[in-house]
Amino acid sequence: MNKSKFVAIVSVMAAFSTQVVAADGYRPQNDAQRNYKACPADIMAKGVELVVPLCGTLPDRPKFPDYDTAWSSKLSSSELDLFSAKLHQFKTQVAQYQTCINYRVMGDGSLPTETLNYAACADQWAVEQKAQSAEEWGDSCLGQNDWEHPKGAAFPTHCYAEEE
Repeated sequence: MNKSKFVAIVSVMAAFSTQVVAADGYRPQNDAQRNYKACPADIMAKGVELVVPLCGTLPDRPKFPDYDTAWSSKLSSSELDLFSAKLHQFKTQVAQYQTCINYRVMGDGSLPTETLNYAACADQWAVEQKAQSAEEWGDSCLGQNDWEHPKGAAFPTHCYAEEE
């Protein structure tokens, strides 16, 4: 195989893999997004403060009982369903917050790179809030399932994270 065919094949493969990466909803629009890095807590806090005028504030994340508490308190299925609804509502709020950051803040090419970096950190903070609540909900779900089915009769597939 000659070099030009190899380059053409690699280019086509890269084009298809880029579309797959973009399918998850994250499309870098500028340098701040392309160079997205983990942010320290103080920088996330500053980013959250910075986006308030454009995107408002994300409500406090819902907190759910840990495994031991859910198991020992005999968390009911109806309580778990209520927690699930709260988690779903919070995930929707995070998605709206992220959309605002990505389109109103990050999409504004006139803002300085430092501002965009802070906004990217606010976005990361929102994702972390959602992940923490989802993890707690999963622990509650497993605790509820284990007390309700002590012999492991039911494999709790519903307790594992859904793809978004």
